[in-house]
Amino acid sequence: MTLRCTITLGIGLLLLAGSQRLPAQEKKDPTDPSAPGPEHKVLERLTGTYAAKVKAYFAPGKPPEESTGVMKRKMLMGGRYLQEEYEGKIGPESFSGMGLVGFDKIKKKYVVTWIDSMSTGFMSSEGTYDAGRKILTYVSEDIDPSTGKKMKGRDVLRFDSDDQQTFEMYRQATDDGAKEVKVLEIVYTRKK
Repeated sequence: MTLRCTITLGIGLLLLAGSQRLPAQEKKDPTDPSAPGPEHKVLERLTGTYAAKVKAYFAPGKPPEESTGVMKRKMLMGGRYLQEEYEGKIGPESFSGMGLVGFDKIKKKYVVTWIDSMSTGFMSSEGTYDAGRKILTYVSEDIDPSTGKKMKGRDVLRFDSDDQQTFEMYRQATDDGAKEVKVLEIVYTRKK
C-alpha cells in the first residue's frame, strides 16, 4: 500500500468514526447548558414558510400602511437556534431582514438578534415565553434612528394557532415621558 493510500484510508476512517459519534453528541443531558432544551421546542414550532400581512404605523392617528411579505424559518445547529429570513415591503419600499432566535440556558432568556435593509445596526432583545398564554415577549433598549434618542422596545409574538402567529412591535422614547406606541403588526400564516 502506498503512503497516499494509507493517508487517504486513515482520513476516511477518522471521518467515518467522527460521523458515527455525532448523533451521540446531540443526545446530551438536557441540563447541559450546551444542549437544546424544551424552550428550543417552542422555537421549533415556528419553522416553515409563512405569508405575512403587515401593518406599519408611521404616524399617530393615521391609518397604517399595509403590505405583504414572506417569512421563512428554520432551525440551525442541532435545534439550538431559529433562523428567520423575511422578504417583502414596508410601505412602498422593498424590505429584507434576517434574525436569529435562541434560548440562552445560562441567562434563562430567549434572545433575538435582527438585521435588515432599513438599518446598519444590529437589533437585539431578550425575553420570556408565557406558556399559558402562548406568547413570547421581548424587551430591548435601542436608539431611535429618527431622533438619535434612547427608546425602549417591546415585541410580542402570539401563537394564535399551529399555523398562525401575530407579531406586534411597540416603541417608547425613554427621556420625554411619551407613551408606548404600536409601530408594527404582522400576521404570519403558514403556507401549505
